[in-house]
Amino acid sequence: MSEKPSKELSVVQNDLPAPSPAQMLQAVIQGGVTAENAAVMEKLIQLHERVEARNAEKEFNKAFVALQQEMPRVQAMAVVPNNDGTPRYKFAAYESIMEQVQPFLVRNGFTISFSTRYDGPRIVKTCILRHTAGHSVSNDFAVRIGAGPPKANEAQADGAAGTYAKRHALCDALNIVVEKDNDANAIGDKISKEEAKALRQRVLATGSDEVNFLAYAQVKISDNANVHDIERAYEEISTVIFPLLDQSLKKKERTTK
Repeated sequence: MSEKPSKELSVVQNDLPAPSPAQMLQAVIQGGVTAENAAVMEKLIQLHERVEARNAEKEFNKAFVALQQEMPRVQAMAVVPNNDGTPRYKFAAYESIMEQVQPFLVRNGFTISFSTRYDGPRIVKTCILRHTAGHSVSNDFAVRIGAGPPKANEAQADGAAGTYAKRHALCDALNIVVEKDNDANAIGDKISKEEAKALRQRVLATGSDEVNFLAYAQVKISDNANVHDIERAYEEISTVIFPLLDQSLKKKERTTK
């Protein structure tokens, strides 16, 4: 008379995890591929691929949430000037955005790539966000190809439109918020005291007129300002216009060498 399985053995058997599709597929392979189990193998492979894709998507979503929690508010640094050299507005160039977000992408296992296609008069940039788990998502941004910058040829117009589409496709894919100031008269943040001191030294070294330079920098000083007032006025220079001032001084520095 056979013995009944003990309660302890039954509990152990019931607690065993169900075999995964990969384990079942391995069992079929070990048993030898036959005409009878070929169809079973195909279904197990499809099931295994679906499970792997679902797990990869879960890992992607988990990492993307962590990325969004860390993602900084991207700062717009590039200045578009008016004809008189004063700042019209700022924007975040693609290179600047990538420089600011790249460390957070790498930390959370993401990479970025792009593809390009044309749709009639529009250029379409596709931003592909891939995760190390294997899942990826794509985001399109289309831009009409215009004349481009002044005196631009057709290739340059295409490039300008492509860069614009690339930047916005990236921002949409990562839900990036760009801190920018489109008001040309906005003061914005001030440069540091160290930057102000270094800037004044460069102005004096190039023999530039300080009053005219500060006026160009959109800093008002009184007619009876003394040397100390002028020195402090440099600390009122906005970070918005600083790149233009730096560029102007570099031109003078090259001619004074």
